[in-house]
Amino acid sequence: MTDTNGRKMFCGNRVRALRIAHELSQRMMAQRLAISASYLNQIENNVKPVPTRLLMTLCDMFSVAPSYFGDDGEIRMLRLLREASSDPMFRSSLPEREIHGAIRDNPAFVRMFLELYRSVRAMHEQGSEIQPDKRTEAERVSAWSKLSSAYEIVGDWVQAERNYFDTLDRTAEQLFETARLETDTIGAGLERYLRDRFGVKISSATAEPVAGNGSPCHFDSADKRVRFNPGLPGPTRTFSMARLIAHLGYSTLIDEAARHPLLSDENTRSIARAAMANYFAGGLIMPYELFAAKAKAFKHDLDHLQTTFSASYEQVCQRLSSLQRPGAEGVPFYFIKADVAGNVLKSYSANRFSRARFGALCPRWNVFESFSAAGKLIIQISQDTEGGLFISVARAVVSHPLSFFDRQPKRAIVLGCSVAHADEVVYSSMLNLHDPRTFISIGPGCRSCVRADCEHRAMPQSGFFFQPAAGG
Repeated sequence: MTDTNGRKMFCGNRVRALRIAHELSQRMMAQRLAISASYLNQIENNVKPVPTRLLMTLCDMFSVAPSYFGDDGEIRMLRLLREASSDPMFRSSLPEREIHGAIRDNPAFVRMFLELYRSVRAMHEQGSEIQPDKRTEAERVSAWSKLSSAYEIVGDWVQAERNYFDTLDRTAEQLFETARLETDTIGAGLERYLRDRFGVKISSATAEPVAGNGSPCHFDSADKRVRFNPGLPGPTRTFSMARLIAHLGYSTLIDEAARHPLLSDENTRSIARAAMANYFAGGLIMPYELFAAKAKAFKHDLDHLQTTFSASYEQVCQRLSSLQRPGAEGVPFYFIKADVAGNVLKSYSANRFSRARFGALCPRWNVFESFSAAGKLIIQISQDTEGGLFISVARAVVSHPLSFFDRQPKRAIVLGCSVAHADEVVYSSMLNLHDPRTFISIGPGCRSCVRADCEHRAMPQSGFFFQPAAGG
């Protein structure tokens, strides 16, 4: 079988995991599939791809969706291991064949190694002075646990769920209907609902900021009053009210959504709850079926969707990346939010696209070009290191300053999908998808990128040493 980019499907790990989960020997499973045990062995070891007919048989026999056999997770793990193994602390990098072998034969061990590496990096970046010989084992475990980035753990969880949370999504969609909200008057509708349902009053913006730490508003629970910061854009004000409704009316639902084994401490659960409140708010402002239908009708014209739903560019892009309801999936997009230094602030992907996890982003990517033309859409055909082609749409956004002394942060929002969905995306009409000269070769980041001849490389790829150019 081939995927949407035309590559053969090598998913031996998934087939093996399915067999072990059902306690079947290779011979037993081969008999059920009407193939030879040796052929099944070749499939499990990625010597042979899985034919379409056999994949459909596996889906029917074990009640799994075809997406179960997608290798997106393996691709991401491959890039992460390349990146981690090239860290100077290891003195030498792993050869490519050993990286592939580790992921094929010991994926669980690789995940544990990457988690340990992430903790070590967190310790290094925070400048911690942990001295194991002066601490008990429990204290050392506690210290290392806290050092592991809670944001990355929550990000892993959201990615594992494909950025779709069914109960929250459907509840928000139902509330949109029962509260009789309308997309063109969503702000007034949310304000009315807060007043009628919770007795919350909305105050006009004052001349001075009412909330710190970048918060757009302040809610006085005793006075039941919301005060917004001055100069707040309409979509931000609307989103803040939707998020407040999530906290006031659906906190139990949010707590249940954030109850997951990956979220093992209060810090990660707190971040997860905030993420779920934001998710609910997005689902309330842009209810699934209505938004998905409009997105399809507009061919994912981002500006058109912004106007229709009174939403910001970031809100629309993030909502598009979450349209993965089983049986009603939208175009699988990746979504990335980054700052001018290349720090990734948010990242989700419903397709195989992945970016650097521990280092900088690829400098050839249009995310950086967008910063020089804030507000303008920068469109690129990006080709990853596995040959996959993606339509990448980037825009840098910056809030209007409140005064001469106000320095608002500038962020870039990137939305992308495989060219297999080009006909469903309006931006493909201005691209030449048949001329390889228009493709921009990008990578996940220099440390895990295998493009040895890239002129933009900042450091050598995993498994190689830097070769200075002739003449210095």
